[in-house]
Amino acid sequence: MNRPLSLPTCLVALVAVALAGCATRPAASVEPVVISTAPVRAEQVKRVSTAVPFPRGLHLMDDKLYVLARGRVRESGGADGRIDDRAGTIFVIDPNLSEPIVGEPSPVVRDNAAVFAEPTEPPFKLFDRSANPPTRDRETDRPYCSLRYDPATKNFFLCAFSGIDKPEGQGSTFSKNTGDALHRFDTRTGKWHVVEKHNIEAGGSYPHHDPHACPPPHGWLNGPDNCLAVGRWLYAVAKDNSTMVRYDLSELAANPDAGPPPSFWVLGDRIDIVGKGMQSYQGHSMLAQRDGWLYIGYRTSSVIARVRLDRDGLPVQPIRGELIAVFDPFDPQTRKSANLTDMVFGPDGDLYVISAQPSKVYRFRPDPSRVFDGRSGKSPPWADLSALTANPRMKSENVLVDDRGGVFVTSGDAYSYQAGSGGTVYRIDP
Repeated sequence: MNRPLSLPTCLVALVAVALAGCATRPAASVEPVVISTAPVRAEQVKRVSTAVPFPRGLHLMDDKLYVLARGRVRESGGADGRIDDRAGTIFVIDPNLSEPIVGEPSPVVRDNAAVFAEPTEPPFKLFDRSANPPTRDRETDRPYCSLRYDPATKNFFLCAFSGIDKPEGQGSTFSKNTGDALHRFDTRTGKWHVVEKHNIEAGGSYPHHDPHACPPPHGWLNGPDNCLAVGRWLYAVAKDNSTMVRYDLSELAANPDAGPPPSFWVLGDRIDIVGKGMQSYQGHSMLAQRDGWLYIGYRTSSVIARVRLDRDGLPVQPIRGELIAVFDPFDPQTRKSANLTDMVFGPDGDLYVISAQPSKVYRFRPDPSRVFDGRSGKSPPWADLSALTANPRMKSENVLVDDRGGVFVTSGDAYSYQAGSGGTVYRIDP
């Protein structure tokens, strides 16, 4: 015979049921809101350097701006072998030199760059200038997508998105291959090393072997787009297989010649979002961190979410994200999206997000209770650089903010450099 519960037991049971209900009840979904900021004026935009061929990564250190070169634009049929490609070269420029964006660049700006580190083979697969036709060079490491510096290991890290342009079609018809990589330049020794390298013979298998049974590199990433050092970890994301992994840099901090670091899968395209439940966000492309949060930007789905990190720089388990911003997702009919490629925090806590082409920078304070609406016709860009520079085809990939609030933006201006000229690094003054 079942005995009735006593009053205290009943109260405990009722409280337990209530708490269980609260624990499983999802937070209310937040609708995106329009947020406007005072727009940038043309006189705030300055040219800093036009000497780096297609600048594709930025890092500021000791009042020097380090810039990664994607190289001479390949254009249909591949790069002209008569041109020194310079892809993978790290340049250093003076960030304090500048001039107005009107008129032709002066010699001061045209010459504002010096080589800091040149790529070597290995670990790179450099452009074969003797290939005839150039499209025979099928394994070139490029385009380079990101440049990050880790002070703990004194290493620069970059992403190499591998492929070549096919000769057919107008403009660029990019032919992807499976030799993508992450490389590092150790400033302690002046040498390049492999962090991640996919085995081209494994084709579309990611990882290219069993990571539990085989030593690194494991070849997790198809189209690595960005990386970021957080404590002892290097996080990296890939656009084509929507994956985030992390690398343990502990041994590298003590040994410059350490081999490829151990790596671990972190996140695919499925993520539990507060107020929305399980979502599929694709095209991992941007990374930033602030105040114990790791921010992840998605190029295909065109959203930004964040996940909480613990004291060791690892995502709190189970991973649960908060939606921060929405932009125009990829449209299979027009084959266009917001094309988000980079984001960074400013000293005031604002998040700067770059939409590649036409070049626009959005600026807002991240707040999951006020999801930023960057879709067409909603929140206007903070800096419409394509309009400010009178170049509707302006293509930018990276953004960096200094301690004074100066914003640096790279531009590769869409396939106009076969004659050997370079891209542009701009600075937006506060």
